[in-house]
Amino acid sequence: MTLEPPATAPVLIAGAGPAGLILALTLLKNGVSVRIIEKSPTYRIGQRGAGIMPRTLELYNYLGVLPDIVHAAIAVPPSRIYKLPGGTEVAKEFYMLPYLEPTSAVPFPNGMVLGQETLEKILRSHLAKHGCNVEMGTELTGFEQNADHVTARIAKLHDGVQTFETVICRWLAGTDGARGVVRKQLGLSFLGETRSSDQHMVVADIQIKSGLDPKYIHQWGELSTGFAWIRPTEGDNDIWTLLGGGSGLDHAKIVASRDELIKFVRETTDRDDIEIGDVRWSSEYKPNIRMVDKFVEGRVFVAGDAAHVHSPTGGQGMNTSAQDAFNLGWKLALVEKGLAAPSLLTTYTEERLPVIADMLRVTTSLLDRTFVANNLDDSVWSRGGALLQLAVHYRWSPLIVDERPGAGEDIAPRLPITSYGTPQGVLHAGDRAPNAIDLHKISGLDTIKTVTSLFDVFAPWLHTVLFFNNGLSGLDDSLKIVQRYPADRVRTVLVLPSGSQFSASSAAELNLVLSDQDGHAYEGYGIEGSAPTTAIIRPDGVVGAIVYGSEGIIRYFERIFNVTEAR
Repeated sequence: MTLEPPATAPVLIAGAGPAGLILALTLLKNGVSVRIIEKSPTYRIGQRGAGIMPRTLELYNYLGVLPDIVHAAIAVPPSRIYKLPGGTEVAKEFYMLPYLEPTSAVPFPNGMVLGQETLEKILRSHLAKHGCNVEMGTELTGFEQNADHVTARIAKLHDGVQTFETVICRWLAGTDGARGVVRKQLGLSFLGETRSSDQHMVVADIQIKSGLDPKYIHQWGELSTGFAWIRPTEGDNDIWTLLGGGSGLDHAKIVASRDELIKFVRETTDRDDIEIGDVRWSSEYKPNIRMVDKFVEGRVFVAGDAAHVHSPTGGQGMNTSAQDAFNLGWKLALVEKGLAAPSLLTTYTEERLPVIADMLRVTTSLLDRTFVANNLDDSVWSRGGALLQLAVHYRWSPLIVDERPGAGEDIAPRLPITSYGTPQGVLHAGDRAPNAIDLHKISGLDTIKTVTSLFDVFAPWLHTVLFFNNGLSGLDDSLKIVQRYPADRVRTVLVLPSGSQFSASSAAELNLVLSDQDGHAYEGYGIEGSAPTTAIIRPDGVVGAIVYGSEGIIRYFERIFNVTEAR
């Protein structure tokens, strides 16, 4: 055992699952250095939370990792439910996520499947491009908060030698899972329930040498009694994910023995032609439904499974964890750089807590229905609609400024019935910012293509100010206001309607001028009539403000920045 001298780091992230990796990448994109540590000495294997919903695909697009994700992932396969006894005749064939055509506003409408093992490898490779590597076999053992820093104690095991280190960091993020140190030492509540044994399951990644068509998800039995659900993965054709369970099973025995697992599969499927090879990974799983009462305590945060756990029904887990990290990352970066007051960080709890509460309600309702309904009931297996997360919003947030009629800013509290739903009606501040395609660049940034989209203009370190206007008339005051704020954190974009006459030489004060020749942007953002409208898009792809003049811009940015800087 050896002791190392104290080391400093702006942000220490404990836990290198998806939430920790995404938080690290978001901070690095914002110019903030991080250390990210992982207790396990080896990388995790297994599929685990493999479903990627459309909103998370958009997040990966913001972070620049989407091409690698799409290259590695597979589309959600169609499903087959088989009749018993016999186990070979198809009783029902369906899509859990029916294919949707991409639109200008929603370019990635279809979920994908990518195992957590592969996802984490991709995210680590992008961290490495910023000179950041996960420190494996490094465990957070405790910490103390101070007025201006956190003192963290970590233990490292390398080649059988354990060393201890004190890390002086300004911020500590706990993405260390449901059993992690951070939430427990903060003393945060983790209220909820652990489901009974009749919802106990076996989860495994197995090799299937023959007997199943890899183009389908296959299912036998009823969840309430005994079932097997076997899904192909993005890996070699012979690697599949198994979910199995039912009342009266000895789950521990099945996990401990390959022979018992094979026996379970054969008895549940009533088939002996499914040839099982290696078992790569297996575990028992019992649904836990719990969440914290707050996500922030001083200079310490929790995100992902460290803050909330729930049933796997609905495929929300990894996606929700990723969005925790994305929400926190841009706010923490502004505070760390001295551009925002620490009070901005309280909105991490204020925005995410209602979303997580609604997510637990949605997934628990689906879990309850799944275990009592007939497995041929369409409602049990549908994963579209609200579960795509495209309508998750923060309309009630104290950061939001919305002058659009019907926004109800004068009504307190501004809490919605639910933060989940399906996109409908006119866009409001707090909603997901829609994309718009076929925008023609008239002048501005060399990094933007001649024909572009809003998603190519947005970035995870920028507030993008979209001026919907027929020209520069009336923009002088608004531009002067925006120019008070840091030039590397705010981007101004004039979006002209089709047919507008505009001189590029008069746009020197704007970062970018675009022509919406096909009307996609004006339609997506609900711009009607000739009144100039400003939409401000946050770094996490949320509409922060919809306003009609410079006063609204001031109201919004006063809630974000605590400093101004002439350009």
